[in-house]
Amino acid sequence: MAVELHVDGVVKLGQFGEFLKAAERWREFRRHRGWCVPRLLAGLSGTMNLVRFIFRYDSLAGYEREEQLVAQDPEYVRLAMLMSFDGRLEFTIFKEHETPAAG
Repeated sequence: MAVELHVDGVVKLGQFGEFLKAAERWREFRRHRGWCVPRLLAGLSGTMNLVRFIFRYDSLAGYEREEQLVAQDPEYVRLAMLMSFDGRLEFTIFKEHETPAAG
């Protein structure tokens, strides 16, 4: 069962350009480690400076394995902290819904 992790955050006002540079360095680090590289969406309506990272994993177990590795990597944490968020991040995990075949 595939899962998606959506991480929403609000970038500090006046720092969107710096955020984009830091987010790309962070995404490249993940790519280099062979970890899931999330899509990055920026809001066009609603909350100003809202961004969403979307991670896709083949299974919940795959997500959990990666989270253990991330938590133990100080360079990952350092790069993640360079992204200037205002307030807390919101994490939501979704499972892929499979529609039964018509029979």
